[in-house]
Amino acid sequence: MQKVLMVLEATFPVKGGGGAESQVSTLSKCLIARGVGVQVVVPMVANGPQIKREVVETLDVVRIAYPKIRLLGGFIMLMKLGWLLFVERKNYTVIHAHIASNMAAVCALMGKLLNRPVLVKLTGMKEMVGGILDSDPDVTVRLKKWAIGKADLLQATSVRIQQMLVAAGFSADRIRLLRNGVDVTRFAMIKNHALRQELCGAASIVGIFVGRLAPEKGHESLLRAWAAALSNHASAKIVLVGDGSEHKKLSQLANDLGISRQVVFAGHASDVSKFLAIADFGLLTSLSEGLSNALLEYMAAGLPVIGSRVSGTEDFVVNGETGWMFEPGDEQGLTACLRRVAAQDQFEISKMGQTAQRKIVECASLAVVTNQLIGLYQAKKV
Repeated sequence: MQKVLMVLEATFPVKGGGGAESQVSTLSKCLIARGVGVQVVVPMVANGPQIKREVVETLDVVRIAYPKIRLLGGFIMLMKLGWLLFVERKNYTVIHAHIASNMAAVCALMGKLLNRPVLVKLTGMKEMVGGILDSDPDVTVRLKKWAIGKADLLQATSVRIQQMLVAAGFSADRIRLLRNGVDVTRFAMIKNHALRQELCGAASIVGIFVGRLAPEKGHESLLRAWAAALSNHASAKIVLVGDGSEHKKLSQLANDLGISRQVVFAGHASDVSKFLAIADFGLLTSLSEGLSNALLEYMAAGLPVIGSRVSGTEDFVVNGETGWMFEPGDEQGLTACLRRVAAQDQFEISKMGQTAQRKIVECASLAVVTNQLIGLYQAKKV
């Protein structure tokens, strides 16, 4: 039986979960359901669970303890990872490292030493800024890049990341375009009219943004563009699902712009599906992404998307077909997109959402992505 070691350089599990954490959890459970063994290996970070080994929602999770001393602690953690890979070499058949950083570098080198296939997944921002895809890498990053280059295959979640890998000198024949997966059955639901009424009253059109309230998500530009396009459209509402450091600032900005009655701060939600069921379209105004899980969830829920032209989003959002695009940080472009949505009737918006949903089912559903992963795991190299 296949046994996959999922190595993730992050806290696991984590409340609210980032994209990488969420994907490791979701895909691991799907693989287990398909008869593939999975073990998740993560560092025991200071702000995460302090249990060396436990079962988390059916997942066997191993955490590597290390002294919380800058540089030295990280070095010791990586040495312990290498030792774990060596000691447990007979108990796994494939290493799948998520986030192409230090732990992935150790996995790639140990995979070569132990004759174990290694697949390294690039998630986006962590590799683009200060990572192996940075155009001006320092010596440490160059060493990390060399080590990761020893992996059998590299997983790109978007066309842009695929292209950046080639431009960075990685061999094209070892790069595989394999998206994040989304549970289409979870999001393909009937509209929740009761919750829509509760949160948005008699709103004629509702937009939704799911994500942390953080500067890189572009919420300030979104609120300013909303005010410019829809402040006179009293029955239009925007629902922000998520929490973060920008909450107070954004609430004040909405008040200053005179749109506070149009903006609903829904807070953090462990299950966003019920909120997607009240919306007419999704919003993704990030300045940068790898491949946003929120984007996939919007489209799986049958929502067209207004999205910034960033990695991943540009692969799925087609102007006039599955949504509307604007350049990252371009408030005028975003304003124009919002005006286009407001000018559409509900039938046209719904029709675009159905097209978006079909696109996700075809290339990013859990069934499709899990099949592709199992195919990679079973191949001669991975």
